[in-house]
Parts: sequence; structure tokens; C-alpha cells
Amino acid sequence: MQSAQATFDDLLHGLETMDTEAQNKNQIDLIIAKLQRKKRNMSESDLVHFADLANGLNPTQFIDSLQDMTTKQAREHILQNNKLFEFVQDCIAYMLGHIVISDHEDELISHSRGYGNGKTPHDYLEEFNEFINSNINTIAALEMICTRPSDLTRESLKSLKLELDRHKFTEKQLNTAWRELKNEDIAADIISYIRRGALGSPLISAEERTKRAVEKLRKNHNLNKIQLDWLARIEKVLIAETIIDRSTFDDGSFKTQGGFERINKAFSGKLEIYLRELNTYLYEDGGIPA
Repeated sequence: MQSAQATFDDLLHGLETMDTEAQNKNQIDLIIAKLQRKKRNMSESDLVHFADLANGLNPTQFIDSLQDMTTKQAREHILQNNKLFEFVQDCIAYMLGHIVISDHEDELISHSRGYGNGKTPHDYLEEFNEFINSNINTIAALEMICTRPSDLTRESLKSLKLELDRHKFTEKQLNTAWRELKNEDIAADIISYIRRGALGSPLISAEERTKRAVEKLRKNHNLNKIQLDWLARIEKVLIAETIIDRSTFDDGSFKTQGGFERINKAFSGKLEIYLRELNTYLYEDGGIPA
């Protein structure tokens, strides 16, 4: 097979079988050259996924890091990052697979919604549950959502969503499948779907879960008017973002209103305590711990 036609899978398999340093160096050069070509066709979304798999590096930075390594180091690093190369191969194949050229007049033969590898909404939801339960012990964020969800960070949730997206599982598709299967428009978030699939928790919307938790916090504390106003703003952000922690207050509207330090003063220095308590209430959903 010509090197230009070889897939990353072919090239990585070849790298595993090379004996001499010269052979390894040549194979690494072929892999780098192929990655150089592929990066030109990556979309913005592809680049976000690439960075997630490459510890924050973009393709150019990743290539530069390989070129700064010894042959042995580069070989080990490439083989350890086989998921990254698999993603690059798949994302380019996906893009090319959707370029269809025909001289025939368009005709609607049938209409159906795709659900990953499943053929029906039920198939898609079952595949999701199977993925969750098969990977709960290998994907740290999944295990955390099922055992200690209040410890989940925004960054770990973002990375998890990207991982699920690479397997064609998204909140939008899950909610669409649920609506078509149950005739119920619930707008649940990914955490709710994960806890339902792994723990049997009831599926509720992010808004309902947040409002319940915030109301419980209000009832358990004698908050003043200023604190209640801040809590209302926190509630809106939590509904939109799923997770709120100290770093949230250094972004967006909270930052322009004085950030964590100012808001913490409004809560008499107890903001982090209230946030931990709120995060605990969010997941009192009756699920059986994993």
C-alpha cells in the first residue's frame, strides 16, 4: 500500500512492528506528514476535539512536540495517543463520506432520523446506556457523575461531552430520541441521562433539578435580600451551565460584578460552603449509588 493511501491505523500498526531506529524514524516522518495534510481539512469542531485528546495542543503544536522528541520518545507518544489518530482518521472520513455528487433530480423517497448506530430512538437510548455502563470504570468523569457528582468540574464535564460526542451521543439527540419514544419533551441534560442509565435515577430537566436544589438551600438558610438576589443569579447560570464552582465567578457577568471575592463577601465568606451544599442537593435524585 502506498504511504499516502495508508490510514493512521496502518501507519501505527507498522510503527509497532518496526525493529530499527531508522525504520521507526521513517515511519514517524510518514505519520507526521499525514497529520500535516489532514490538519488542513479540520473544522473548528474537529480542532476542539483534537485539543481535548491532545492535552490542549492543536495539531501544529502536537507535531512540533513530536519533532522535539527523540525517535524512541516520539514512537511511544504516538502509540500512546492512538485514540487521537483514530479520531483524526474518522473525522476526515466522516467529512469525505458526506460529499455526494449526482446529476439526477432530487426526489424525497423517505424520511427518518438517524440515531448513531441504532435504527430507532429506543436503539439509540439503549446504546447510550450500554456505553455508560461499559465505560463507567474507565472514564473518570462518568464514575464521578455516578458516585460523587458534586466534585465534577466544568472542565471535566466539557471533556466528557466531547468524548460522548465522538461516539455520537449528544444532549440534543438524546432529548430528541426520548421525545419521539415517550412523547415527552423533557430537555434533560447529559448528567441526568447518565445517572438514569447507570443508577436508575428519574429523568428530569436541568431546570427542574436546579430549582429544586436552590429552593432547598433557601429553606435551610435565613438568607437576606442581597443574598437571595445573588442566589437567583446563580440559579440562572446553573440552569444554563449545569455546574457552578469558584471559577464560574471569574467569568462572564459575575466577573463584571466583582467576581468571587465580592460575591463571597455578600455571603459573609461562606459562598463556597453554600455552593458545595447546593451541588449536593442537585443529585438527591433517588439513584442507587454505583
